[in-house]
Amino acid sequence: MRSLEPVPLVRCRLDGAAGTSTTLRYVPLAEFELWRHFMETKHSRQVTIEAVSVWLPEEPSVWNSGFTPDELEPVLRVRMEKPGPHGVPVPIERFFPAETYPVAQERLLAHIADLEERYSLVATPGYFVPEPARRRPAAPVSH
Repeated sequence: MRSLEPVPLVRCRLDGAAGTSTTLRYVPLAEFELWRHFMETKHSRQVTIEAVSVWLPEEPSVWNSGFTPDELEPVLRVRMEKPGPHGVPVPIERFFPAETYPVAQERLLAHIADLEERYSLVATPGYFVPEPARRRPAAPVSH
């Protein structure tokens, strides 16, 4: 996957476990159903879908959204590779709300024992754009 391509995402809420607060999550659409199944069956947590749309990188060469800044949700894409079976690198990609990224980064790095893996972590700023159905209707075309 090229780094500048839009990524279909699901914006959802994951209920807090035993008295903790609900958390905002951005999950790639391609893996959402498996992730939701895992959260609901393995962790007994409820997932509530809020929106399905796309993430776009904050890159001038691809950016021409037509949205106002207050319509966009800043979201960081974090990519890294982790050694898998027989040393084959396994790509990992996660999306985090920009405002909570410092805490999320600490938690993510706490799971990484190898210092070399930490250096493979790359964070790309971008935006979760509004749902196409919620966009303002286009002005009527007069003939």
